[in-house]
Amino acid sequence: MRPIDDFSASVPSNFNNSLDRVIPTSGTVVLAEFGLAVPRSGSNVLLEGTVGIRSFLGLPNILVNVLRDGGIIGSVQVSTLAVNEIRLAAFQIVDANAPVGYHAYTITAELLNPLLTQARVTGPLTFTGTTIGPVS
Repeated sequence: MRPIDDFSASVPSNFNNSLDRVIPTSGTVVLAEFGLAVPRSGSNVLLEGTVGIRSFLGLPNILVNVLRDGGIIGSVQVSTLAVNEIRLAAFQIVDANAPVGYHAYTITAELLNPLLTQARVTGPLTFTGTTIGPVS
């Protein structure tokens, strides 16, 4: 059996329409972050998140990146089909064989098509991580 070595979470909101974070037309915005320990080699980190996004102008395509210590380890693209549409992006990413140490995990968002589009993170916004140790 594989033991759970650590767990952490960043939950700015569990509710729909409870936030109003603009996704900038240039650059990225940090949505959530936490620290997580990986005490043994051969461990995996299971990262799970939910991001609620509303389009306000045009049909934006949003890239949600998952980072470990500032480096991208996974990404999810969210596209809207109508103005004022709310899209819920849920994801799971496995950081396989994560290096031993204490790491900063972060999710960010950016517009892929910033010309004449606008989007906001409206919630829910949750991000969790679980370190699963190697087989004992």
